[in-house]
Amino acid sequence: MQIKKLILVSCWLIITFIFYGCSTKQSTLQDTTDFFRDLKQYEAVVTVTFLKDKQPNEVKMKQIAKMNGAYEMIILEPEHLKDVKFMCDGQKVSEYYASIDKTVEQKMNSAQNEILLTSFVKRYLTNDNIKKQEVQQGGKKMITYEMPIEGNFKYLSKEKIWLEEKKLTPVQMVLYDNEGNITIEVIYNEFKYNF
Repeated sequence: MQIKKLILVSCWLIITFIFYGCSTKQSTLQDTTDFFRDLKQYEAVVTVTFLKDKQPNEVKMKQIAKMNGAYEMIILEPEHLKDVKFMCDGQKVSEYYASIDKTVEQKMNSAQNEILLTSFVKRYLTNDNIKKQEVQQGGKKMITYEMPIEGNFKYLSKEKIWLEEKKLTPVQMVLYDNEGNITIEVIYNEFKYNF
C-alpha cells in the first residue's frame, strides 16, 4: 500500500512539473512579444561591428530611438569620429560633424536604420516569417528571433536578435548577407527603454 501511494505521489509531482514547465515557456514567449509590442523608445550604448570588408570596422555609439522613426546616434569611438551625430525626425536625416561644426542633410535611407532596434521591432510586428529559438549564450538563457529583411539588399538579407530571457532586454543583433555571412553585429550595453 505504501508503494502505491509513493508511486501516485511521484506521478502527481512529475505531471505538475511538466505543466509548470509548459506554462513558463509559453509565458516567456508571450512576455517577449509584449516587450516588442510595448516598446515606445529606447536608449543604449552599442558597439556596432561592420564585417562586410576584409578588415572589421568597429564603432561605439549611443543610440536614442523612438518607434515613430525619430532617432539620434552619437559616435563615442573611434576617436577620429567622436561626437559625429546622426539625427532623424522620421523624415530626413541630419549629420552633424562637431570637429568642423557643420551639419549635412540627406534623405532617409532604410538600410542606414537597420542598426536600430526600432527597425527590427517594426519588422517583427508585421512579419509572419519569424523563427524563434531558446539558446544558451555566456551561461544565460536567451530567446532568439530571426527573420528576413525585405528590399533585396545584398548585404542585408536577414537579421537575428538575442534577448536575455530573465530581463527581456536585447543583448545582440546580427545582420546577414544573402549568402548567410554576418555583415553587421550590434552588441547592446546600458540598455533602457520606455523611460
